[in-house]
Amino acid sequence: MTKVLYLIASHSNPEQVIRLVRTLKAGSPECQILIHHDHSSSRLDPAAFESLSQVYILKDYVSVLWGDFSMIEMELHCIRWLMANKIEFDWLVLLSGQDYPIQPVNQIEQFLQNTEYDGFIEYFPSEDPPSTAWNWGKTQGIERYFYRYYKMPSELKPVFYKLYRIVNRDWQPLLRVKSGRFGARLGLRCAVTPFSSDFHCYAGSQWHTLSYRCIEHIHQFVQSHPAFVDHYRHTLIPDESFFQTILLNEDSLKICNENKRYVSWRPPYPAILGVEDFDELVASNKHFARKFDERQDTKILDLLEQHLQTAPSTNVSS
Repeated sequence: MTKVLYLIASHSNPEQVIRLVRTLKAGSPECQILIHHDHSSSRLDPAAFESLSQVYILKDYVSVLWGDFSMIEMELHCIRWLMANKIEFDWLVLLSGQDYPIQPVNQIEQFLQNTEYDGFIEYFPSEDPPSTAWNWGKTQGIERYFYRYYKMPSELKPVFYKLYRIVNRDWQPLLRVKSGRFGARLGLRCAVTPFSSDFHCYAGSQWHTLSYRCIEHIHQFVQSHPAFVDHYRHTLIPDESFFQTILLNEDSLKICNENKRYVSWRPPYPAILGVEDFDELVASNKHFARKFDERQDTKILDLLEQHLQTAPSTNVSS
């Protein structure tokens, strides 16, 4: 049987993280789980996992900010830990603490054992996003990944918000001002980027399921290409491009343009899923869904757990 490692990146709702871990282990007792919990936001008690085998919690963690390179640094930190500790796995499944399986875990793992692909991740050319890509305007990829951004004092955020439409004009291509959950940023168009006609910039959702071959390639690539890493340190929302760009420029890897995640893009973007979504979730043939919040709707997780226990023992379709 294929060896699957679930990497859970969490920062809140520790009780829900514990529930997720127990559900994964109930469905696949031999799976491995690595938890990166940002304790600056909430505390996750390691004692909750003492009765479970092969559950690892990183003691040193990266404090993660939305839309920041810390999202990338967190996963690279976890990959370095896995390599340094010689943890053996065939697949790494990246989950947030608010994800949940919507198909039986053993069926998901059987699917991964039988697949011809090396990885499952959403991707598209960042300079030419498809019309189906949610919240991706025509110039979004260029503005995010072809400018070098500098963090500004937080008190400038309201000012930058007001300047947004004035400065970010098509006729003014060299300067960008951005204001959002990531704070205030000033961007200057890069004279040189890592991208070329032979090395394209890709983008897409950050969530992925990757084989050991993919993880090993990422690990080796970042060590041998420090300029690439430095470039992404100064971009916007780098987690929606960094791994796609590394993987899709490696011809030896066969990547499926599908991350096997169910997400509903209704407010608050993405939606907090509830019991009204249950039928669509289990019919979707996706592996996992997000986001859930048991403080708002715990019954949906009860229904999913019942589904995981009673679903017919058949392979998850591709």
